[in-house]
Amino acid sequence: MPSRYSPSPRPCLYGGEYQGARRGVLLLNLGSPDSPAVEDVHRYLDEFLMDRRVIGLTQWVRYLLVKKMIVPRRAPRSAESYATIWDERAQNFPLITHSAAIAEQLSALRHEPVALGMRYGSPTTGEALEALASMPALEELVIAPLYPHYARSSYETAVAYALSELRRLGLGHLRVRLLAPFYADERYREALAASVRPYLEEPFDRLIVSMHGIPTSHIPKACRHDNGVVGGCASRRSWHERWGEEDCYRLQCEETKDYLCRDLGLAPEQVELVYQSRLGIHEWMRPYMSERIHQLVPGGVKRVVVVCPGFVCDCLETVQEIDDYYHGIFEREGGERFSYVPCLNSSPAFIQSLSELVESTLADPAALLSEENKRKYKH
Repeated sequence: MPSRYSPSPRPCLYGGEYQGARRGVLLLNLGSPDSPAVEDVHRYLDEFLMDRRVIGLTQWVRYLLVKKMIVPRRAPRSAESYATIWDERAQNFPLITHSAAIAEQLSALRHEPVALGMRYGSPTTGEALEALASMPALEELVIAPLYPHYARSSYETAVAYALSELRRLGLGHLRVRLLAPFYADERYREALAASVRPYLEEPFDRLIVSMHGIPTSHIPKACRHDNGVVGGCASRRSWHERWGEEDCYRLQCEETKDYLCRDLGLAPEQVELVYQSRLGIHEWMRPYMSERIHQLVPGGVKRVVVVCPGFVCDCLETVQEIDDYYHGIFEREGGERFSYVPCLNSSPAFIQSLSELVESTLADPAALLSEENKRKYKH
């Protein structure tokens, strides 16, 4: 049976006219299915969940779990959710549309080629690298994952896969630099706070900072205790620095919440950190949004503003999960106002901050790809 969807083409190169450019940027993002058709969602979930950095089981156990249990059951339900965010006019998903706009506008601002590659789905990371390699004068490449925070199931897997594709394509002659997670960068923080500020002009009870959850097994062992006690890692930053654990996702999420509190001039009790998108029955980062949403109204919190700073682009987890599913629960349980703050997407402030981050990466000797990084990001 033919699909009723006609997905738009997904270009991977922007700024191809800059033939003399010696530098280029590779933007990386998660990806989306080709369409909401069940077979497309099935294929996408299969690729996503078979990634060992997403489900850290032995390959044969992961194979049985993903291909025989999770995906066959989950694909039809996920397809229904994806259908709710499918843009009929653009014939695409928001994450793809926004990512492409970021690439196009960053290229125009910097006057150099920018390629867009997805970790899963299309346009692929390999296609994006091949497009950049076709630029005749290209000598230097900045890999820029569109992830403000470090997690092995997002930033790390995207970088590892990009480096493996560089090797596969024989592009070792390029000088490669890596843009680090940028959640603490003042330029990014300013753009994020500015996007939230208009939503605080009306009276509100709580600003909820909703981060994508991950299993506790993905963070350092010393950071897993007191799961759900917000501030447990942020209060121990010196320990993270001493032991080289500054990539701890819990630390970065807690500091993001603290930065927003400070940058918006709010009292600590006005800002709350939660984690969303839990999958499976094992322990993930707490507090769970799925539990907190039922506790807000009984606790006197009837007007909320929700921001998702772990996502640069609006996607299934923000548009459908937060602003549809949880929004609906909140209102049905007596909430008076649920205001969702859209992601930064291709806003001018974010494009400018991203360009400055790329420039800083080009000027930073520590950003050059090292042997240590190659080992860390082994695919």
